[in-house]
Amino acid sequence: MNNFFNKRTIEFVLNKDDGSTVYADSFFLKEENEIFNYRSELQKAIKGIREPLFVCYYCGQNIKINGGGQTMKVLHFAHRKDSDFCHLKTDTNYSLLEIKRLKYNGAKESPLHFETKNLIKQFIELNNDFSNIKVEKVVKSNTNYLEWKKPDISATYKKVEVVFEIQLSTTFLSVIVDREHFYKENQTYILWVFKNFEVDEFKQCFTEKDVFYSNNRNAFVLDDEAIKLSNDNNDLFLLCYYQKPKIENLKIDYDWCFEYVNFNKLTFDEVNYKIFYYDVIKEEETLNNEILATQKEIREKELAEQNKAKENALKLQKEIKKNIEYDYEDYNYSYYEDEIEEPKIDPKLKIIRDRNIAFDENNRSTIIDLRNEISITNYQRLFLKQQSEMFDKIFEFFKNEYTFTKEDKEFINDEFSRKIQSSDKLNENTIIYYISISIFLSRLTNYKELYNNYNGSIQQLLFAILSIKKRKVIGNNFSNLIQVINHHTNLKNDRVVFFDVIVRAIETYWGIDKFCNSEDKKGLLKPKILNTNNWKPQQDTKYNEVVSIVFPEIKFE
Repeated sequence: MNNFFNKRTIEFVLNKDDGSTVYADSFFLKEENEIFNYRSELQKAIKGIREPLFVCYYCGQNIKINGGGQTMKVLHFAHRKDSDFCHLKTDTNYSLLEIKRLKYNGAKESPLHFETKNLIKQFIELNNDFSNIKVEKVVKSNTNYLEWKKPDISATYKKVEVVFEIQLSTTFLSVIVDREHFYKENQTYILWVFKNFEVDEFKQCFTEKDVFYSNNRNAFVLDDEAIKLSNDNNDLFLLCYYQKPKIENLKIDYDWCFEYVNFNKLTFDEVNYKIFYYDVIKEEETLNNEILATQKEIREKELAEQNKAKENALKLQKEIKKNIEYDYEDYNYSYYEDEIEEPKIDPKLKIIRDRNIAFDENNRSTIIDLRNEISITNYQRLFLKQQSEMFDKIFEFFKNEYTFTKEDKEFINDEFSRKIQSSDKLNENTIIYYISISIFLSRLTNYKELYNNYNGSIQQLLFAILSIKKRKVIGNNFSNLIQVINHHTNLKNDRVVFFDVIVRAIETYWGIDKFCNSEDKKGLLKPKILNTNNWKPQQDTKYNEVVSIVFPEIKFE
């Protein structure tokens, strides 16, 4: 069993057929028959019977599959015993920067990359607007002679410099950002070209998302139809995927669209040196202005209707008062002019509407910031939903085992940093409340039964622990931490069965003495903790597993 936990020396290899990265830990989860079919093909490549299939990113030599069978070794990628020198055979201390370069440049050696590159070159040579076309020519920095890049294709389009970068592998975001920054600094437009692009957001790899969102939600693909159109028209045609914004329930949502386009239809962003077909940002600005105008109109209309209803009610009261004589001797009746009946609205709908409005007002700055961002993650987009549907959207979202991105984590940290220091109550009318729920669910996403059994009782306990950890009340309307704790010591309250869990959280994040000295001004809590036999009922441990997953610092014996 110990072999299962051994770290494989070769963590990933290059698939020369399609330029993709093959990760060992994922590959060896395949069915055994599929793995051994690959093993046979790799051996054929070593013998020279077929073209290379899997090769080492670091040295470019053929790779084979070892392990399994009577050896009881974990299946793994390996070099041939008599292979040439490779650092992986003696030294695995590659820097992250070296790994990024090797992966990026390794993918460029695949037949698919070579074919795609030459097709683009062939098609732009047919367009007279392109000149000075070069393949893998070094482009030097205009400001720093030590900096340079070697794009797949560089050319002059009309009067501007353009580079094409073909994207087949899972490139690190830092590599993408580095190249885009370099070309922007050197007044050169960059166009990333995919061979395939997945529009299902839950199937997209991070590389697709990184390129797509940084390029005004436009992605370009050279697929079979684009190749056919290019041949038929003697010009480069690309399939452009983009997201067209639309308004739904006073929020911006998006529809996937696509169009086959040539360079004459593209827009050149002179600020960011990006190339796109559909200007998503411009359309978002237009729709945001429409939303703000509509919201203002709705508020003004509601206010006008309320004022009109009050005026009519007051007018009616005055008419009744004028036409009816009251006999105060017979009837001890008093009349109040300020008791004006509100217009009738479905009480449930009114509560939902009022809560949604209050939520938007309470979180206005965060919502505006998200709307003004050039691109936001699918996770961040959840917080632009109506409050009444936010929990359901979050619950469904994390069912699909979503992993927080770097941008998500920065967003979460920024929100907590701002709100924890404020005097605001962090209850269900705040985005922090729903961010916290999303964190709870994200940590349970790999535990399907626990995830599906998530309920309000569990959530209430998790919020109590989070409040103790963050040293601020989160998730309810208590005024201070001692009220949260007392809520779990009251024998009339069903939460008292989780008192042991609360005490364990205090021990973990504070220490009993420190917490009591800081928060328990009346000195009533510590005696309860020390003398539980005198009052404490039998404790419920059914949520201990959930607590230890969401808060791994808390240990239960």
